[in-house]
Amino acid sequence: AWWPDHPPAVPAESGIGRIAQRRITDASTRPFADDRLTTLSRTYAPGDTDLAWTRLTHWREQLAAVLDQPPYEPVTDVEVVGSGSSPSTALLAAWLRLKLEVPVTWRYASPEEWDHGIRSVRLTRSSGDIVLERANHTDAHLSQPQQPGHDIVLPRRTLRECLAEELRRLDPDVLYGRVITQGWELLGPAATGEKHV
Repeated sequence: AWWPDHPPAVPAESGIGRIAQRRITDASTRPFADDRLTTLSRTYAPGDTDLAWTRLTHWREQLAAVLDQPPYEPVTDVEVVGSGSSPSTALLAAWLRLKLEVPVTWRYASPEEWDHGIRSVRLTRSSGDIVLERANHTDAHLSQPQQPGHDIVLPRRTLRECLAEELRRLDPDVLYGRVITQGWELLGPAATGEKHV
């Protein structure tokens, strides 16, 4: 089941949701509530997923690939920055908090600074910072200590791509379940008093 907008308060308990193996919502669509991710966390049931999470697949792949390369130093601190209209920013921060078990600072950029989607991720290690930052809505730049920078194509994913990814599997997305419940609980509010979604 997919709700393009206005999902039920508890998707798994709705008429359609009770018979669906997968229940797909999108926290970036109406209603635009400040507590949308908190609500998804409280009402989560196996089989639920959200397209704000699906939009993160390429970001998660890039960051995991970087950390799989030497030097194999632990990450000590993380910063995530994105648009105030992007619940994916908070979900990426929750995933990093859960998986790396380190402090994560996250904030929403002003509309003048960045107006759509995730802007950047900074991973701090003893040898220096790894920074993955979008230059525009299609391209990103990866910088790492003692290595040349890399330009990466990192476009925002289309609705079609996100739905296709979610429909390839009918089993529950266990990682999303852990991120929206445990990771979200560990994360804490956005920095600098920005709204907490």
